[in-house]
Amino acid sequence: MTFFFIYICPSYSIGLVVLVVMKKMKLHNKLIISLFAIVLASNLSVAQVSYQQNVSNSKLMITGTSSIHDWEMAVEDYDCLVSASADENQQISIESINFSCLTESIKSHNKIMDKKAHKALDSDDHPKISFTSGEKIYANQKAIAKTKGKLQIAGKEKEVDLEFSVNEAQASQFKVAGKIPLKMSDFGIDPPTAMMGTLKTGDEIVIHFDIVFQSMQTSKSDK
Repeated sequence: MTFFFIYICPSYSIGLVVLVVMKKMKLHNKLIISLFAIVLASNLSVAQVSYQQNVSNSKLMITGTSSIHDWEMAVEDYDCLVSASADENQQISIESINFSCLTESIKSHNKIMDKKAHKALDSDDHPKISFTSGEKIYANQKAIAKTKGKLQIAGKEKEVDLEFSVNEAQASQFKVAGKIPLKMSDFGIDPPTAMMGTLKTGDEIVIHFDIVFQSMQTSKSDK
């Protein structure tokens, strides 16, 4: 008797993975092959896909305080690339995050404030701000996920904690929301002042993000 054992990988039609041909197999050999197939299937992970922010449906803000009033600035020009996968239970597996933005794309409704902020961030010598994380993260729908990454501002790099929630998770896109509290002084930044020093910016700031990530495969097919 000739027995053919064929395993077809269910993800992305990868195709034929294993072909075993055995003759005159005994019962225990069949059981071993069956167990091998089960273990192999249980360890297969869904292929990682590249996701990029959908700018029109995303927001990235920085808020802070001053001696006169609170303030906020929007990040208008940034790129965020995530390598991730989503399964049928709306669980997201993230393997890497790579973010960068132009320092001078951080703007408010006040040109004087923008100029002082860009000067404090040393935008001439350090035109970009970046964040990278290579930790593998498993995030369930609406649950809080945690990771660490390296944030570089004004030429200074520091490891920061990142917390976020995942919503609207599916294979084609998902949404993340969260915030990162920071101190400017941790990056060697002197909080800006104005009005001959009567307006003093607080040292603590918060980065707020509400970003929709769309599969780059989907984005290309939509064009």
